[in-house]
Amino acid sequence: MIEAGTLIVKILEKQNVERVFCVPGESYLSVMNGLQDTSIETILCKHEGGASIMAEADGKLTGRPGIAFVTRGPGATNAASGIHIAQQDSTPLIMFVGQVERKMFARDAFQEVDYQQFFGGMCKMVFEIQDAPRIPEILSRAFHTSLSGRPGPVIITLPEDMLRDEVDENPISFVTIPKSGPTNEDLAIYVEQLKSSKNPVIIVGGSVWSKEAALNLEKVSELTNIPIYTSHRRQSFFNNLHKNYAGDLGLGVNPEVIKNIKESDFITLLGNRLSENPSQAFTLLNIPENKKFIAHIHPGPEEIGKIYKPNLGIVSNPINFIESLKNTIENLSNTNFFKKENNCDSLHKNYLEWGDQNLLSPNSGVDLTRCIRELKSEIDEKTIITNGAGNYAVWVHRLFRFTKTQTQLAPISGSMGYGVPAAIAAKLRFKNSNVIAFAGDGCFQMTHNEFATAVQFNAGIVIIVVDNEMYGTIRMHQHKNYQGKYKHTGLKNPDFAKFANAMGGIGITVDETDEFIDKFKTAKKWSDENNLPSLLHVKTGQEMVLPGKRFDQI
Repeated sequence: MIEAGTLIVKILEKQNVERVFCVPGESYLSVMNGLQDTSIETILCKHEGGASIMAEADGKLTGRPGIAFVTRGPGATNAASGIHIAQQDSTPLIMFVGQVERKMFARDAFQEVDYQQFFGGMCKMVFEIQDAPRIPEILSRAFHTSLSGRPGPVIITLPEDMLRDEVDENPISFVTIPKSGPTNEDLAIYVEQLKSSKNPVIIVGGSVWSKEAALNLEKVSELTNIPIYTSHRRQSFFNNLHKNYAGDLGLGVNPEVIKNIKESDFITLLGNRLSENPSQAFTLLNIPENKKFIAHIHPGPEEIGKIYKPNLGIVSNPINFIESLKNTIENLSNTNFFKKENNCDSLHKNYLEWGDQNLLSPNSGVDLTRCIRELKSEIDEKTIITNGAGNYAVWVHRLFRFTKTQTQLAPISGSMGYGVPAAIAAKLRFKNSNVIAFAGDGCFQMTHNEFATAVQFNAGIVIIVVDNEMYGTIRMHQHKNYQGKYKHTGLKNPDFAKFANAMGGIGITVDETDEFIDKFKTAKKWSDENNLPSLLHVKTGQEMVLPGKRFDQI
């Protein structure tokens, strides 16, 4: 017989969970006790929002549910940011939430929350375990639910007294889900349409992806001469330096990308939903029907036809689809009729020129464009880049070239504060990889307390804080809509370098563009040698709103 809390831990071990992210609470003390003698590493975060974001980032990197534990009431509400990210980004995540004792239910007891009402619209499922013997059943269902179809977050609430119940149940074995894939009929229709189309394109995105899938997509694009586009903040799904890569759909997008996709007669949405940002506010395609042929490949049948009515909807894991498509084309006796007249060389050249063109520099402050361009030559292709939300991220997405999978962590949801917790999770997951977190000054202060978590758990990340003394994105919208009225978006910032030093890392201030790269090398070397985080406080000033564009130009 063991406590129910210990049984939960043993089940997580069976699921090959290597670490959990939490802020401790008295509502799940039994689980904390069970985590004492276990192979699972417990990461104590400083805020539940940071814990849920770290779990979400871990889910992105592994394809298995990231795991977070938070206490009832304020703990759960604080963690909602990570749950919303997981929902919008289609990330597998399971969050365990402490709950009041069963005898206290429905009395508005201390820190009581109705989690079905609170999280119901953000999660695939909210479970409450009333009977300890049902723990294996409910955890099995939770893993299946989180991973099946369109992946997403699941909440499991744990009444405090239930966790202390003695149980004699066995942990469930490793949970796998059925692999969805295209039927022979699906492939036949797709291939016939591919033959007859003149200028097809593939837009890849979503959450279910792998190194092998990226290589298979490369092969398909080479056999067919189809240009590949990546969806918003999914640039690492395809080698950006491949000759058939044509660009990404995001914020501040290359106008040529929009033009080329609109001129296509056959668009494949591979794994993604083409929601608001990549669709340029739902203007890229007509809703619901289009004159051009649309093929939508997605693991969740409920997503196909939800916004766009496809001519061909295929319920399939995109990994399995692209492997099947590659094999089908390779097995044909003649593949010459697949070769399209798309000028991929020209499209790829345009993509490179869009990122490499001469961009207007600020009259004062650090030139972020030049900094990132110099940084690209200093980092290896396996370096993981993370960021949160803000106009500074447009520089990151436009100027970096992602060539390896699992090297970009950025929230489709546009959540500020994401970069630092995500970078910590990435460094703990891939200890030998370099990890760089970009954060705006406002973005950084959303989760800067997790710097202490990086120190405590020896996560040697490098954080680049882009300080323009304002909430830049909101200031931009103010400028567009209420020119000259900029109240409530200015920031009075601390000395971020001193903050990093006080927290146990190292902080370095960058006041001039010429000193950036040397100071980055110093910070990275220190982090590598000490397994501790470092921070560059980069003072850009308020002049630039986007790459190469000043406020007075919008």
